[in-house]
Amino acid sequence: LRLTLEEIYHLDKLASEPSDRPIEIMFKLIQALLLPMLLLSLPAQASIDRSQQRDHGAPAQTFRMATIAAVRSDPDGRIIDIWDKDTLFTSNQIEGDWIRVTGHFPASSWQPLEESVWIHRHYASTFQPRSSGPRSRRPAGITRYIEIDKSTFELKVIEERKEQREILFKTTVALGMDRCLPKERGGRCYHTEPGEYAVRWKVEDDEGIEWCIPKYMENEYPEAIARGERCYRGSIGTRALNIGKSYAIHGTSNPASIGTRASRGCVRARNEEMEKIYSLMEVGDKVIIRE
Repeated sequence: LRLTLEEIYHLDKLASEPSDRPIEIMFKLIQALLLPMLLLSLPAQASIDRSQQRDHGAPAQTFRMATIAAVRSDPDGRIIDIWDKDTLFTSNQIEGDWIRVTGHFPASSWQPLEESVWIHRHYASTFQPRSSGPRSRRPAGITRYIEIDKSTFELKVIEERKEQREILFKTTVALGMDRCLPKERGGRCYHTEPGEYAVRWKVEDDEGIEWCIPKYMENEYPEAIARGERCYRGSIGTRALNIGKSYAIHGTSNPASIGTRASRGCVRARNEEMEKIYSLMEVGDKVIIRE
């Protein structure tokens, strides 16, 4: 920083004159040095404030839930509701990893929310209506799909190009329990039904995907509900592929279940292997489950 010639002359004159005002001299010197520093800092602060305002006043966007997830009163606040996958909502404010919900579509028409609620960004993606399928990042002529054999608990990621067929990855997985729960636990039946599916959404969270007990499963977890427990981070690992019909291919916090019929219909893989499967697949890729 440089003082003007007038400021230097004034300070030099004040210091050279006999005076019994040392405090005044010191005050003048501090004032002359600090004022330019203060003025230089104002534009930077104003820039920060304007940046924060832009975050809070962002253009409104429509989002879609990629999986069932908790809706919270504040970022990391208390759970006030559970929203199903494919739920549409709007927002014009994002703070870090959290999206503030301004409205939703409970009956195919938009309705504003009277109170603010928040959803973690890992469980939602921007919604853009499409007239065609998603664009692939792969070269033309290359397709990939997953084959799951229920008789062997084997999952394969297969790539086809021209007349070549290559197994890129294979592993053992866990499948649906293929039975019904007792009536006191709700009596619902869970199967991994054979058929052709497709990757609809990809969900990832390095800290662990938060899985929440759906309302229709409350009778299956009475103790947890009584304790106020509803969501569990990491119980389905860090990566998941939603393939429709309430099914997903995902990781697990229970690797001992791999190779058994243990889930409520989803396909479980070990977390490190799920990361590989996740990296190989794109939205729109087929998933074939065989008996």
